[in-house]
Amino acid sequence: MSRTSWSWSRWGAGVAALTVVLAACSGGDEEPPTAAEFAERLLVADDLGDGWSVSPGPPGDDAIGPDGVVSDEAAELLPTVELCEAASATSRAAADGLRPLAFRQLDLAVDDPIDPPEDTVGHMVFAQEFLFADEASAMRATFDEVRDGMLACLGDFPADEEGPGTAIEVSMPDVGDDRVGVLTIMEEAGGWAEWRLYSALVLDGPRMGSVVLVDIRAGDEPHFTDAEFGEIVETAVAKW
Repeated sequence: MSRTSWSWSRWGAGVAALTVVLAACSGGDEEPPTAAEFAERLLVADDLGDGWSVSPGPPGDDAIGPDGVVSDEAAELLPTVELCEAASATSRAAADGLRPLAFRQLDLAVDDPIDPPEDTVGHMVFAQEFLFADEASAMRATFDEVRDGMLACLGDFPADEEGPGTAIEVSMPDVGDDRVGVLTIMEEAGGWAEWRLYSALVLDGPRMGSVVLVDIRAGDEPHFTDAEFGEIVETAVAKW
């Protein structure tokens, strides 16, 4: 994945994902939730509608159980945020320091899936949510730095491990205390498919979370619109 854009590193059943960091902040003294409490607020398949299911994760990897709580061991296996060189050093440090309390990946069963190399027409679709919590002022500072880094990385980027591609800001629904959305579009290595990676950054009290929607498509129209991604973000934040 291009290192000139902001992204999460690769994770999950043979596919990569860009993910969002939903950071949180509030001026009050609200206590942040524990990992177990926060994991109960993760999206479930029924929240997103027909065809969605919880991903079992990579074969042989049971570090993250069905409850979604992220152990120290599991945290080392999950994606980490990578900001491009245009982001400030403080933004990159803030992104590097993020560690989720809870995580879940949801996969969508689509009518025409991609099964390379024999079948290269269709879609592969999944969503990821990461939840974080800490003292509110610390979360505010983290959100500000990561958001600024995301915005600094907007624009075109050249081919690297993947690409070329572009990152553009997209409008978000009025959720949380603050928010930003990004759509990254890039070519799969070899140019046979296109990645469309929606990410949102949202603040909501002493909580953080992450939601990303990934559509790997080949020879077909995009599976989701900006508005549909916004609806998923609204659904996620409402559960926090």
